[in-house]
Amino acid sequence: MSEAVFRFAREPAACAGLVLLFLLLALALSAPLLWPLDPEAPSPAILLPPFVEAAHPLGTDRLGRDLLARLLAGARTSLLVAAAATAAALLAGGAIGLLAGFSGGFVDELAMRLAEAFQVVPGFLLALALVSVAGPGLGSTVAAIAAASWPAPARLLRAEVLKLRRADFVLAAIAAGLSRPEVALKEVLPNALPPVLPLAALLAAAAILVEAALAFLGLGDPNRPSWGAMIAEGRAVLVSAPWLALLPGAALVLSVLAVNLVGEGLAEALAPRRAAA
Repeated sequence: MSEAVFRFAREPAACAGLVLLFLLLALALSAPLLWPLDPEAPSPAILLPPFVEAAHPLGTDRLGRDLLARLLAGARTSLLVAAAATAAALLAGGAIGLLAGFSGGFVDELAMRLAEAFQVVPGFLLALALVSVAGPGLGSTVAAIAAASWPAPARLLRAEVLKLRRADFVLAAIAAGLSRPEVALKEVLPNALPPVLPLAALLAAAAILVEAALAFLGLGDPNRPSWGAMIAEGRAVLVSAPWLALLPGAALVLSVLAVNLVGEGLAEALAPRRAAA
C-alpha cells in the first residue's frame, strides 16, 4: 500500500486532481459556515454581474438568488449523488461479480447475462427512463445512476476473481477448513479490489455528469440546487447574462476533471502492483 501511495504522489496530474477534489469537498461541506446565504432566497438585485457587489461576489440569477450560494449548494448535490451512486454501484456490482466469479456455472452465466442486458441500453438513457418512471428526486437519481453503473464493476471483479480462485493461497485456505464464503470474503475479495478503485473514480465522474444532465432536463431534485439546472436556467439569458451558465458549467468541468485525474493516478499507482502480483 505504501508503494502505491508513493507512486501516486509521483504523478503531478493526479496530485493536482486530488487537491482540487479536496478543495471542492471542503467548499461544499463548509459552505453553510463560509457563505451562509440561502441559495433559494430571492433579492431585488436581479441579474447582477459577478464582482460588482460584495454581498453577491459572483452575481445573481433572474430571481436575485446568490450565485455563489447556489454553486456551493450544487456542489453538495453533485458530490452527494456521485458518492452515493458510486457506492451503491460498487456494492451491488461487487457482490454480483464476486458471487459469479467464485461460484461459476449457472450462477456465473445468469449474472453475466443480466449484466449484458443492462449494458445493452446506454447508461444515460437507462437512468433517464428510470427517473422518468420513479419521478424526480435525489433518491431516484441515485438509484437510477447506480442501476446503470453496476455492470462494469461486476464484470471487472468477476474477471479478477476468476484469476484468483485457483491461486495457491486460496486453495490453502480451503484446505485449512475455511468455508467458501469466508474464502471469498477474506482471501479473494481483498486481492481482487485494487483494479476496481480506478473504476470507482470513473463511475463517480460519470455520475456527476449524469446527475447534471438529468437536472438540465428538469428531472433532478426540485428541492436542491444543481449545476445542471443552473445551466438550463442560464440558457434563456445566455447572451445578456452568460455567467449564469458559464459558472456552473466551469464548476462541472473542474469537478469531473479532478475525479478523472485521481482515477488515472490510481490506475498508474496500482498497475505495477497488479503486474507484480
